[in-house]
Amino acid sequence: MTTKKGRRRAEDPRQMAFLDLLGSQEDLIEVPVPPDLEPGALDYDQRLRALLNKAIKACPFDREQIAALVSSLVGREITKAQIDSWTGATRANRFPAELIPAMCQALGNTILLSGLAEASGCRLIEGRELQFARLGQLFLVLRQADAEAQRLVAELPLFGGAA
Repeated sequence: MTTKKGRRRAEDPRQMAFLDLLGSQEDLIEVPVPPDLEPGALDYDQRLRALLNKAIKACPFDREQIAALVSSLVGREITKAQIDSWTGATRANRFPAELIPAMCQALGNTILLSGLAEASGCRLIEGRELQFARLGQLFLVLRQADAEAQRLVAELPLFGGAA
């Protein structure tokens, strides 16, 4: 009887081994710290203004352009003066929560949304992180399915299980 010899492919040094990734001892996903529940700890006014300023600085557009983009996305006029009032430390106006999605889209970043998630004890994941999470989820489903298949095979009389 002849056997066909197969060529073993060399491993690509640029690719991480999936099972090595799962067995890694380091935390690959940072777990957010639960929020402090002391009175006043979640007064987020100044931190929200700081997040807005940080997100705007990371954006390639000026405030006039951002206002025009947000206006277009929400279908009502948002002005530079409004943005200034939401970001100024001593201003009385507060940023409306219903504008968060439009602001993130206009700015082209998720700094604002990520900061709010962290303040709530959550974490925003997107892109590659989301793909890795889904891959891990599928790996667990396959492992559970394999264990169930082995249990069922062991119970069959044909394979030496209970009669």
